[in-house]
Amino acid sequence: MQLSVMSSHKQAMKLKSWLSVFFTSLLSLIIIGSTVVQAAESEVGKWVDFPRAELVEESLTKNSEYRLVLSELKRKQAKTSGEIERLIDGDVKRQFWQLSINHEVEQVLEHFLTQWKGAQVMYRCSGLDCGSSNFWANKIFKNAKLYGRDANQAYVVAMVPGKINRIFVLYVVQRSKQKLYFNLDEITTSDAVTEQEVERQQIIDTLQQDSGWLEGMFEIDGRINEEKSSVLIDTLKNLDSSIKRRLYLVVHCYQANNMADNFSCSNRLAQQLRAAIYENFEIQVFGHGALTLPPGEELKPQLRFMLWPRQH
Repeated sequence: MQLSVMSSHKQAMKLKSWLSVFFTSLLSLIIIGSTVVQAAESEVGKWVDFPRAELVEESLTKNSEYRLVLSELKRKQAKTSGEIERLIDGDVKRQFWQLSINHEVEQVLEHFLTQWKGAQVMYRCSGLDCGSSNFWANKIFKNAKLYGRDANQAYVVAMVPGKINRIFVLYVVQRSKQKLYFNLDEITTSDAVTEQEVERQQIIDTLQQDSGWLEGMFEIDGRINEEKSSVLIDTLKNLDSSIKRRLYLVVHCYQANNMADNFSCSNRLAQQLRAAIYENFEIQVFGHGALTLPPGEELKPQLRFMLWPRQH
């Protein structure tokens, strides 16, 4: 009997020792993993300065309005602007650098692009494709020293997406044979930047109303085009359940010359949309043909919504 008790005691001590080693190792792995993740995150957006570049000016502005150009330039009514632009609010860190001879514009561009790991290039141009250097220098970066040769310039926008977007904007220009300048902005913002983000935010903003029309539903050959409608579908799928319970969607078709065909079209699209947006909760989707006037002049399938009043 005594032997059995001693044996049980030894087994218990061994088990305790094993558990202690196990949990110590597990804790170490968690700490190491966390450290690796934190280190990786801290490296995003960090870079090595361009060799022998001289920092001329540096500034940091909080909650600043920033004009972000994401496309080639256009000129209309004597005014130059980007085909696609975003006006965003965020914190802006700005650095203005100068380089002496023996360096090229593309060298500076590639130097930073290779270091922005995890960033997606949203727009990039070089030389005459960037348009007027005067526009970039005076309208965008407000720095006349950046005005140089249109043929010797480059511009790039790269973003590390997240709840807080980190955007890097680099403009490089050769001002003379002796001087090359570049402006480097780092913007942190929670504003929507990409086309899909903007479209998603527009849908969410529209749903703040009690009723209205939703953009983003596309049809092809009598069916929902799920690829082109992906932003709308994903946004509806990810709505809070409290909104889903109150949300009613109505599909309207207008293309046919008779009401029966319009009803058939709207019912078919409503059924497809209901299945596409299902995510643990079925949003009510109905087809009502052409019983409501379209929101515009286009006689294409449209999506209307209504939010049932909150229960108090």
